[in-house]
Amino acid sequence: MARSFTQIPPGTQILIGRAARRRRVLERAICSVFEGWSYEEIIPPIFDYYDVFAKGWGQEEQIYRFIDREGNILALRPEFTSLVAKTVATRLVSSPKPIRLYYSGEVLRFEKPKGGRQREFAQIGVEHYGGSRKTADVEVLLIAVETFQRLGIQSFQINLGSVDFFGGIVDRIELPKEQIDTLKEVLNIKDQPGLEALLNTLPLEERRKKILRAVPHLTGGTEVITEARSLVKNSRSVEALNHLEEIYSIFDRLDLARHLTIDLGEIRGFDYYTGILFRAYVRGLGFEVAGGGRYDGLPAAFGDDVPAVGFSFSLDRLEQIVTPTLDSTSSEDGAVDVDSDFAKALQLRQSGKAVKLCL
Repeated sequence: MARSFTQIPPGTQILIGRAARRRRVLERAICSVFEGWSYEEIIPPIFDYYDVFAKGWGQEEQIYRFIDREGNILALRPEFTSLVAKTVATRLVSSPKPIRLYYSGEVLRFEKPKGGRQREFAQIGVEHYGGSRKTADVEVLLIAVETFQRLGIQSFQINLGSVDFFGGIVDRIELPKEQIDTLKEVLNIKDQPGLEALLNTLPLEERRKKILRAVPHLTGGTEVITEARSLVKNSRSVEALNHLEEIYSIFDRLDLARHLTIDLGEIRGFDYYTGILFRAYVRGLGFEVAGGGRYDGLPAAFGDDVPAVGFSFSLDRLEQIVTPTLDSTSSEDGAVDVDSDFAKALQLRQSGKAVKLCL
């Protein structure tokens, strides 16, 4: 019994003093980038009805849910996108488009605590609704690039793929959903032996197996798109390749293509993704620090069929690689000691000095 009072639950954390200030400095730096691109802040509730997240998130086993005293099934937010999409489709349905919003706060998911994964962690991100698809996709990617640059991170890489490229392939494969899900799982982790073992059990013609074997290796620059065009002919996959090629060419003209990698094997993500899908990595860290994509169908689930794209950073992971400069006026290290002289303390504070009363 005593243990529950003296320890915090696994997968949670407490930030105190300097660590908390570092979090806020990092948060303010990122928010300044978002606001510089004309995004407005939204602060959604910490919990909502369970169905809000079950509509598109697709990972119900990770949701913390509970029943309130009125019998409603509620859930702690496991991500922000569903909450923001619901708000746009209801309270902001009559607002002029495009709508640009950003958020920052904690999310909670049931996971086995391990390196890079917690049950409670902080996200900060943007959501763009109602804009031209190509323009909006490029905009959020540029915001991600500027965020890294603002934080002084130069060695970062954004892996850009498309749900529609893989979707066009499986559209023509007549397999049960369970087998498609298993196929996605082995492709997600680029498990070549596992993929080969699975293909040996599937009733597919050799040409389709050849395409699936190639998917995990379709990573690189524009040459990857050229190779992919030789493998697929269906309109959905081809349109996805055209879109990715346009984005890459824009980044190339902006001298930013070095930060972009085409990864057609990148098919991970929540069920609500419908177009581009991307994850950002930083050298020296073994997991992504940001991720996002297009999710045009999600707002429609709440009543407003509007195109949408967005991404989020993990503040917890950024803190492992970024050391923000703390404001000395808010730090005890630069505080002036005052011997119970409240008038002097007020005078120092009015002049912008940090003080510490010696009681």
